[in-house]
Amino acid sequence: MAVSRDMEKTLEKMTIEDLMKMKRKDLMALFRRLDAPVMSEMHGEYRAVLLDCGHVIGRFLSWMYLYFTWGAWQHKAFEPLGERQGHGYNTFITAERVLYENYFVAFAMRIVSILKSLFRFNYTQRLARIMLNKTEIVSSVFDGRPAFQLSYREYNTFYTNTMTDEVRKVNDRLYLGIGRLTVIFGKYNPQPFVLIGPPDAWVGPDIPYPDSI
Repeated sequence: MAVSRDMEKTLEKMTIEDLMKMKRKDLMALFRRLDAPVMSEMHGEYRAVLLDCGHVIGRFLSWMYLYFTWGAWQHKAFEPLGERQGHGYNTFITAERVLYENYFVAFAMRIVSILKSLFRFNYTQRLARIMLNKTEIVSSVFDGRPAFQLSYREYNTFYTNTMTDEVRKVNDRLYLGIGRLTVIFGKYNPQPFVLIGPPDAWVGPDIPYPDSI
């Protein structure tokens, strides 16, 4: 379903504040009316913000995953590798010298870090570039129309490897994303987020992509 001219005018005026006021069901309705971005335009580090995730348990789990375990979530970054495929990563603020992508190791290290902070054993904070993904244009699981997909299966361990994101374009500054994790009911429990441009430059992940993938 192509976006109408009137809808284009409405979307062009939409702001991050507008999206943050919307409930999850309204964000999902909006997502179904949007079109996928072109692969080549998704290049750089986009500021990322979590939107309404529905019930309180969903909001708590999303917060634990994105703002506690690895540190405060900051960006999703992308680099196109062709017309339909590319790769990316996420960024987090952390005081750890080495930040592991494995959820359970990262969670344990986070607890240790909190205990250290009680005794003022803090390290200088930095921006970690981890949680790699593959990107491609696919048919959305929500409506069958094209979407910019981020797949974490290839590069990550449980349960990050059950995560898949879909992104569509709101306007030249905003992109609406819908995340889903199989372990928390997948597409039946969508986790909306927004990406904010213009993006910062692509830097690359802390650990290079495996050559075999």
